[in-house]
Amino acid sequence: MLIRDATIADAGAIASIYSHAVLTTTASFDVEPVSAEDRERWLKARSPVHPVLVCEVDGVVAGWGALSPYSERRAYAATVELSVYVDEAFRKRGIGRSIIAALIERAESAQIHVLLARICTENTPSIEMVRALDFAYVGTMHEVGRKFDRWLDVATWEYIVSSPDAS
Repeated sequence: MLIRDATIADAGAIASIYSHAVLTTTASFDVEPVSAEDRERWLKARSPVHPVLVCEVDGVVAGWGALSPYSERRAYAATVELSVYVDEAFRKRGIGRSIIAALIERAESAQIHVLLARICTENTPSIEMVRALDFAYVGTMHEVGRKFDRWLDVATWEYIVSSPDAS
């Protein structure tokens, strides 16, 4: 297993993994699949503070994760939202946990203070994963999303990064 920074060459694999989740799960509240071209633009727009990492298994992108701005408001600059998606064929191998651990390390070096994970309450595996990684439950927003003809609740989990105060 190799975890590394995503490159433009990974855009197709990232789009494929994400689009599958969009179309078949409540892991994402997007409702339309994304293209490789869209993910190329997305990757090019990233800042070093908001990396995208991929996990390769035997040369195949098996999953990816990202730190994204939580809000455009400046006071939230040291808070990021965490996203992790693992290809269906590679689940239950510790890939998601490994990606999150690598993203936590990157957050520490970038002086990020808080990671937030917003997870649909139906997504039990993701909730179990962040709980096991010492994320703390913050609360649940009820019926804030609508997908697959039903209302969905979102639980928020936080991880306080042990980094120096951001200036």
